[in-house]
Amino acid sequence: MTHELFGKLRFKEADESWAGSAALPQFATVGMMPEPAPLTEEDAARMAADMNAALENIKAQMRERFGDRMDKAFAEVDRTAAEEEAEEVDPKDADREQRRAARRAKNAALLAKGRFPVRVAGPSGLEPSPAQEAAFRFLLENEPAVYAAVLAEVWEAFQSAFGQEHWRQIAGVKPAAIAADLEGRFAVTRLDITREARGGFAHLTFLIESDWQDEHGLLIVYSADTRTASWTSWDGLYDLLESDEPDVEQEEYVPTPHDLLLEAILTNDETRARELIAVGADINALGPDEYPPLWISVDQMETEEVRRLLAFGADPNLANPDERTTPLRHAKKMYRDMGFAPSKKRDDLMDGVLSMMREAVGEKFNDIKLRLEEIIQMLEAAS
Repeated sequence: MTHELFGKLRFKEADESWAGSAALPQFATVGMMPEPAPLTEEDAARMAADMNAALENIKAQMRERFGDRMDKAFAEVDRTAAEEEAEEVDPKDADREQRRAARRAKNAALLAKGRFPVRVAGPSGLEPSPAQEAAFRFLLENEPAVYAAVLAEVWEAFQSAFGQEHWRQIAGVKPAAIAADLEGRFAVTRLDITREARGGFAHLTFLIESDWQDEHGLLIVYSADTRTASWTSWDGLYDLLESDEPDVEQEEYVPTPHDLLLEAILTNDETRARELIAVGADINALGPDEYPPLWISVDQMETEEVRRLLAFGADPNLANPDERTTPLRHAKKMYRDMGFAPSKKRDDLMDGVLSMMREAVGEKFNDIKLRLEEIIQMLEAAS
């Protein structure tokens, strides 16, 4: 489709969006993470020596703490690594790498022309809405201001990640004194224009690649109606996509008695919860693919939520629809996986790594242990 404002667009069924590009020269300058500079033989040798020295140091600490049994674990790791290295290279790997390189080259050529990748949400192939057009026009006319707001949120997101000492140690997040120090460490890779709209403008969602937030992703939402930006992860994205225009493609959401009861319990509105139960609401009444609220609260280690849900009748033996694990079994598995209890499949190397992580993180790791123990005790009592 050729759109009067967006130009050439191609509908991507899998993503339910129109794909195209726009003349956004400032965003194009940060549209791709740089390829690592090729290592010289001297650099490669020094890096290998540093890694070997670090590994030997870790081994020495583990031997000191866990004795000679660590040598058996290290030998097994070395044997497995050697077998994997000896395996034949899958021809498909080379094909995939070629396709990746071709896509990267095509994207680099697009960015070099000052054009930036854009997606316009369009469920069922719906053409861009007036609110999406208004947001896009705003961006084209105010790119410098939007660009500055997005980069300010990139800096805020970095400071938040770097400020989490345990995450900084585990992920090896490098320091930065000012925003300019992040050059080459992040990229704004795409713009998604949402279907949700507020004040006559759709939200502008920028996808960020960075070296400090890989686990949950990093996104920055710019709302043209308020001229403000906020950073988030995929987990929290929809909290920022407020809309005052109901989606005509979806039926109006009508909460079930179960939904209302769950909300009352989680907000600690006991009076409302008891009223709903009195008229037949059941916290255990779930759809075929729904996760039990108790299982979710256990997974998130929310001690007080678990306590309240149990108090209002949540079934501790109600399994989730995928792994078929009950809240109690899931809590015990988390406890074992984090190294707080012996595992049937003992792994000395993993035990050593977890022990060192506990020392590095300190009280926060101990707090997780205490929360899980309290949750397990409550679930066992309820069972």
